[in-house]
This record gives sequence, structure tokens and C-alpha cells, in this order.
Amino acid sequence: MLREVREILNRGSFTIGEPLIPSVSFDLIARRENLLLILKLLINIDALRNEVARELKILGKELGGTPLIIGKKSASGSMLDGVIYSRHGIPTISLPTFRDFVLEEISPLVYSSPGGLYVRIDGRKLRDIRERRGISLGELAKIGGVSRKAIQLYEEGMSAVVDIALKLEEYLGEELIEPLNLMEFGKLEEERYDVMALMRRDPEMGIIYRKLLSMGYDVYLTFKCPFEALSRDETELFLTGIGREGNTLRYKAMNFKILTQILRKNAFIIVEKLRSEEMEGIPLIQKEELMEMEHREEIKKLVRERSAI
Repeated sequence: MLREVREILNRGSFTIGEPLIPSVSFDLIARRENLLLILKLLINIDALRNEVARELKILGKELGGTPLIIGKKSASGSMLDGVIYSRHGIPTISLPTFRDFVLEEISPLVYSSPGGLYVRIDGRKLRDIRERRGISLGELAKIGGVSRKAIQLYEEGMSAVVDIALKLEEYLGEELIEPLNLMEFGKLEEERYDVMALMRRDPEMGIIYRKLLSMGYDVYLTFKCPFEALSRDETELFLTGIGREGNTLRYKAMNFKILTQILRKNAFIIVEKLRSEEMEGIPLIQKEELMEMEHREEIKKLVRERSAI
């Protein structure tokens, strides 16, 4: 799957960022102009864990990207092509659907929801046609096998079961089903980690988290990513990491370099001992330096200076 997704993205003129150290939250990020995709691949889409979905939502909202799950099956069987599923509020599609979207700019028409498969109807068009032709609500209700109230709700924007929408289209001789927007389909409400749970899980990150908060940063923790957090204020967002000595730090810096180029964001890594002021072009900040800072502008100044080395 990963090989096929890479091929599709390359053919679609996307620039691909793939972490050197495997990431749990996402497998690839890809950008084409202002379109940023954050992709997670799963054979069985029901295997998506809540904490991974939580981080995908944070990444999507804070980075201005679209998280997508690409899969092959669920517990109920193989995924249907041309259908958007949802797992933990994240749009989920099959590989052929992804291929059509990237290479042919074909948007899905159908989405899966409890109760069946649904489509979105152009309600204004439905009302205009009905009124122009003098068709009553009752007549359309009879054709669709629904209530008059349901037809009113379709005209107001409520989705319809596929079979009903097709019956209305056939009767009126008009296309009523609207393509779905994958970029706007997900529900990206951010659910943050509990601070006390963080302190128990990773005391070192907890200290740094509280320090960044005290300096005026809004911090979103990302335990399943190649970076530990996203730190933002009103004007800028930083990928934020905690680095250990040796090859692990270099791999982390190389990961950051790949991701910052695709994401168009700056980054810094906090280290215990400062042996150099940057690594792979990524600024390093000694933990002791950070603890002595009082204003977030001090971090921005260090990042500018050490990025230029």
C-alpha cells in the first residue's frame, strides 16, 4: 500500500515527506501547492486507535492539512470505492478512491454513516425544479417512498439515502447529488492530553510543556509523531522536540529537516547538553537555556540565529 500511495502522489505532482523513523500517527505527509495531506495507511480501518486519531486531528487543524486514512477493509468486509467512511471523525477511503481523487480530481459522491450509504442533495436545485414544474411535496414523497417532511428537509440540505436520491433524479431527469469535499469532511475537534497524566507519563516533557505554556505558547502534545509537540502563538508554529545524545538526536534532526521543508514550518529541539547550536539545520536549545527564558521572543530569536548557521 505504501509503495502504491507513493506512486500515486508522485504522479500527482506531490512533494512527499516520509519520516526516517517510523511514525505511529502518520505514514506520509504530502504537499501540492497549498494542499497538505497527512496520510495514515491501514489494512483494516477498524485498527485505528483513538490516541492516533487524536493526534491526526491536532496535526490537521494546527498545520492546516487534511488527515486521511487509506485502507482496504473493515470488520464488515472490503471497503467500497467512491465512498467516504469515517473513523474517529477522520475521513477514510479506499486506495482506488484516493487514486481517483489525486490523479483525476474525482471527488466521492457517497459517504457511509450508521444506517447505510448517504449522499448530499443540492436542496436549492431540488426546490427550484419542484416549484418550477408545479410538483407537490406529496408527489415527490411518493416517488421517493418518504414523508413530505423528508422532502422538505432534503430541500433544506439534509442528506438522503442513495436509493432515494437516485429515484428523485430519475423521476425529475436532473442530477441532484453533489460531490463530497474530502478536505472538509473530517471533524477536527482537538482533544488534548491531560496535564497530570503527562507529568506521570513523561516528567521531563511535563516540565518543558509547563515552561512553554508559561511563556505564552499554546502547546499540543504529539506522542505518536516524530516530534513531541507543536508550539504556537499568534504568529508562528514550531515543531518541538526533545533530543537525546548520539545517533538518536541526529535521526530526529534529519526527520525534522524533512518535515519542516514540506510543512513550511520552523522547528527546534531541546537538549540536555548543547554540543552544537544546530544539527542538520535544525536549531538546538539547551534545556537550561529554556528554563532561564521569560519571553517567547527569546525562543524565536534563537531559532532565527541558529537556523542561519
